[in-house]
Amino acid sequence: MEWVCRVGTPTGEVIERSFAAPDEGSLRAELERQGLYLFSARRAFSLANLGFEPRVAPSLLQLFSQELAALLKAGLPLLQSLEVMLERQKEPTFRRSLEQVRDRVRNGVALSEAFRAEGPLYPPMFAASLVAGERSGSLELVLRRFSQYLRLSLGLRRKAIAASIYPLVLLTTMLGLIAVLLLRVIPQFESFYEGLAAELPLPTRVLLRLSDLATTGAPWLAVAVIAAFVGFRLWLGRQGSAAVLDAALLKLPYFGTMLRMYATAQLARTLSTLLQGGLPLLHALEVAAASIGNRAMARAVAEATPRIREGRSLTASLEETRMLDDLALEMIKVGEHTGSLADMLNSVAEFYDEQLEVRLQAALALLEPIMLVLMAVIVAAMLLAFYLPMFEAISAIQGRL
Repeated sequence: MEWVCRVGTPTGEVIERSFAAPDEGSLRAELERQGLYLFSARRAFSLANLGFEPRVAPSLLQLFSQELAALLKAGLPLLQSLEVMLERQKEPTFRRSLEQVRDRVRNGVALSEAFRAEGPLYPPMFAASLVAGERSGSLELVLRRFSQYLRLSLGLRRKAIAASIYPLVLLTTMLGLIAVLLLRVIPQFESFYEGLAAELPLPTRVLLRLSDLATTGAPWLAVAVIAAFVGFRLWLGRQGSAAVLDAALLKLPYFGTMLRMYATAQLARTLSTLLQGGLPLLHALEVAAASIGNRAMARAVAEATPRIREGRSLTASLEETRMLDDLALEMIKVGEHTGSLADMLNSVAEFYDEQLEVRLQAALALLEPIMLVLMAVIVAAMLLAFYLPMFEAISAIQGRL
């Protein structure tokens, strides 16, 4: 991430320069190491400001974790294992990052710190899992668990994408057909309608007006859409905006429940993986909160950690967030009382994954016929408005005969 900074030099000079750092804390530490005093810092404008920060694909990270675990189990030293992985890596961003990680490990930095220094390229859970593996001396086992976690998450995402393809095809077809009618077909018949020398029916006049607006206003509409998108992304980048949006999404009828289920499964699976890796509950909960896709739930779960630090149970702390269902809280409570919290959290994740899949299939099964009917109604209405003047003209001619 690029930062534009005003810094003071040891000679008393104040200069403005650009520096690269994953976050402001790392930036400040690096400048202090160089003997510079930071007066102010702002992020340089880039695609990252719009939410397009480069990230290593989860599928690549899953394969990397699995292969690195296999190399470590075979007895290869960590540095040599990283060298082997680097030789096989073809993806440019991931390869450059692995080179940086390899160099840091060669200089004596722990593997978890080497990956954490890469900033948003990797999910927070990855570095936390590596910390747990380094502390417990079972890095290979933790990498296998993390690889399994990614495999399950990717499997659920692939199912959702596969189920959404047909509705998206229907929607794209409908929009494309409407665009062709408005931009190509109807304008060619406008002069024909003018030659009828009669007042056009209201549906036809509305259709011609829409066609004119679409033809003449298409460039302005494109500019407006792009400007709205950029503005939305910039607003989303402001502190707290994403959480406000995600909180509103959780209140949507039916789909809000599905989003809550997905976030609950994310939280439970991440927390289970970290606890099985040997991470303490407080640290594991902080990392799990940062790994939740829904920012409103992530913030609520993060606010539960001080309550646990004060001695309250995990169940009571999560219950006060009002984000988790009673069933999830009850299962977590059983896990706490029986001393099998990690296993019970894994059961929670599996349960909500199954429920989410059932609800998603039901929603898409209902959505497909609705979209088909909607497409038929819209196209039929447009064609009726298109041919209505011709029908009236033919009727008038027959009446005169």
